[in-house]
Amino acid sequence: MRRLILSLPLTLILAACGGSSEEAETHAGMNHDAMPAMDDATPVVAREATSVEIRAAWMRPHPQGRDVTAAYFAANLTEGREDLLLSARIDGAERVELHTHTMDESGVMQMREIGPQILGTEGPLVFTPGGRHLMVFGLPTVVEGDEVTGTLSFQNAGDVAVTFRVMSMPPGQVSEY
Repeated sequence: MRRLILSLPLTLILAACGGSSEEAETHAGMNHDAMPAMDDATPVVAREATSVEIRAAWMRPHPQGRDVTAAYFAANLTEGREDLLLSARIDGAERVELHTHTMDESGVMQMREIGPQILGTEGPLVFTPGGRHLMVFGLPTVVEGDEVTGTLSFQNAGDVAVTFRVMSMPPGQVSEY
């Protein structure tokens, strides 16, 4: 009897989630890759073969006495229509987060973590000072002239290896990326 009582709510929930066979056929024929995300914080891109090129990858030297720094780059599609940057890893770092700067209502610039970022054919996905950037936590001290390796993980292209040059100023102008 106890099993029947416990299984009855589960059966009702499963029955309520099911639809008619006509609804199931319509749903099965939909292009799920082209559907918008229900949560605006997580963009959706088509699953397709892509190739991504990383340029102008650099990282700031550690500020005095801090174990956090920022890294920047430009990503371009060399094959495919769109991809999604999911995450980043830097060898030797405890963690890496995708961040951006925002202005609060009183005009104060603040940093905040952001979710996956779309890379499309309209131009490069640029991570630059004052905008999107990688926050690198727990990396042993790096100084100007060092090189640090890492990986950018994309939905379609997979893991893309990148070498960040440690420098105080960006390599060239953002318009050149």
